[in-house]
Amino acid sequence: MAYYSIFPEKDTTIYSHPDRIKMNTGHDEILEIVKERGTSDQRYYPSRILIKFNNEEIKDVIENKIGSSIFTSSIELYSAEHKNLTTILNVEAYAVSRSWSEGSGRFTNVPITSNGTSWVYRDNDIEKSTWLTGSVITTGLTFGSSSININELPSGSSMELTINGMDFIPVISASLFDNSSQENYIQISSSIEQLGLNLQTAINASSSLTSITASFTGSTNILTLSGSSLGTNVTITTSSISGNNQPVFTSSIGNFSVQGATSITTTPFAAGTSGSLIASGITEGGGEWYTGSGFYSTQQFLNGDDLDVNLDVTSIVLKHSASLFGGHTYPTGILNNGFIIKHPEIVEENTSSSFGEMAYFSTDTHTIYPPKLTFKWDDSSYSHSGTTLTSGDIFLTLYNNKEEFQRKSKQRFRLTTRKRYPDRTFTTTSNYIDTQYLPSTSYYSLRDGETDEVIIPFDTINTKLSADSEGMYFDLHMDGLQPERYYKFQFRTDNNDGIQIFDEDYIFKVVR
Repeated sequence: MAYYSIFPEKDTTIYSHPDRIKMNTGHDEILEIVKERGTSDQRYYPSRILIKFNNEEIKDVIENKIGSSIFTSSIELYSAEHKNLTTILNVEAYAVSRSWSEGSGRFTNVPITSNGTSWVYRDNDIEKSTWLTGSVITTGLTFGSSSININELPSGSSMELTINGMDFIPVISASLFDNSSQENYIQISSSIEQLGLNLQTAINASSSLTSITASFTGSTNILTLSGSSLGTNVTITTSSISGNNQPVFTSSIGNFSVQGATSITTTPFAAGTSGSLIASGITEGGGEWYTGSGFYSTQQFLNGDDLDVNLDVTSIVLKHSASLFGGHTYPTGILNNGFIIKHPEIVEENTSSSFGEMAYFSTDTHTIYPPKLTFKWDDSSYSHSGTTLTSGDIFLTLYNNKEEFQRKSKQRFRLTTRKRYPDRTFTTTSNYIDTQYLPSTSYYSLRDGETDEVIIPFDTINTKLSADSEGMYFDLHMDGLQPERYYKFQFRTDNNDGIQIFDEDYIFKVVR
């Protein structure tokens, strides 16, 4: 199967409306991206969606189903109700940087339920672990067994750099290093190059950093940290603020870049995270997420568009995968804390307009439309020496459809094809004995048997039919489908006559 979906292990909506900043909706049937008018003012307050998919399920799909194939992945949300939308509207998704608890609340609970994440808290109103977001970028990088933190010290102080528990504090005095177990001093300078050299000397002189060495490239102001405990080389860019000799440090790990600001310690493979204060008068909070290339996806809706969400999150899933697989050859990764889906900042900060209401079915819905993370890849193989039917009236049969399949099974479906009315010829053998094939430009689609909702669309890359010496075929993993439902196949071939669709009630059921 070249389409495979998994369903969320948790999802919820968090609301910035003053009446709901501590409200949990972890078991609500609806997820909302909405801006609500305040009870006592004319301000509009935004909401955001949090959603997470299970690590082991992601790992199983990639390791055991996709294998070495190149894949894409997308978050899909199905529209429940939309109201008063503007003609052009965007939604965006980011990788969440901190863990959160789903809770069991619903929007309609009176009094409100607060036993899970909310706009203010990551967990609940008893533990009260707040979302550490504000109007600035926060830092804190951990990788392997070593860490880098770039901290903004109190007003009037120079910036502090912490490497694997060692504090490097810029000073003006001539006492350059004290080489203690807690802190080293580096001498700041108006010269950027000299600042980098001083930092290099301080790191290499630190008895507590025996597994880390530093080298400086003056032309680019880059300090490179190397060593087995790092797991990878890390670079630090050095600069200085004109006039007050205060140093500025910027660190990068792979594709991640962070700047000095409020300090925060995160978990392995973490990068710089951001959360907007969004607007004056709105309570700080609302999640915490990674920024920068590879951590972001967006979708635009125009007037008249299908309003289902379909966000390409391949780059984020690959970053999650690096953490899941350890030695796997994916890009440097992050822990999987799920996704946050929201309006762009420019919309959220506009407190004078609602921009409409976007409601989607949650994983707690009693419909066939829960959210899902769908993986797509090309698993087709087309090789045969038979006759290819490139035109004419074609007859197609799905001959090994047992009509009921266990949810944990993988089924290879076989197709037989022939001309519906074979040409009259004078031969000693039957035309029906020869194996005949559709062109390589042939595809399958899957629909819900009751609603006719498209589950797997005709995809010219990822739903191609395969061919071998026995005929045409394709594979389907049944556990990527919801159980106790009927489904039906459609088939399509693009040949010399154009597009031909085969829809003959090829129906089956997935059972538990």
